[in-house]
Amino acid sequence: MKKKFKIEGLLCANCGNKIEEEIKNLAGVNDANVSFLTEKVKLDLADDANVDEILDMCNKIADKIEPGSKIISK
Repeated sequence: MKKKFKIEGLLCANCGNKIEEEIKNLAGVNDANVSFLTEKVKLDLADDANVDEILDMCNKIADKIEPGSKIISK
């Protein structure tokens, strides 16, 4: 299943790339794309993935790499 989220507080493209690579390693995530320019996170998730749980983990990753950044559902 494909999901799109907004990312706020992302200050550089390099941090976006690091966040993307970390998210790709999460269980239940088939693919991820973080765009600094559009401030979007696109996820391709396994059909049985818990979206809320993955979003929580993504936020922990984002805040660790770019403190103060947040991924929010629209």
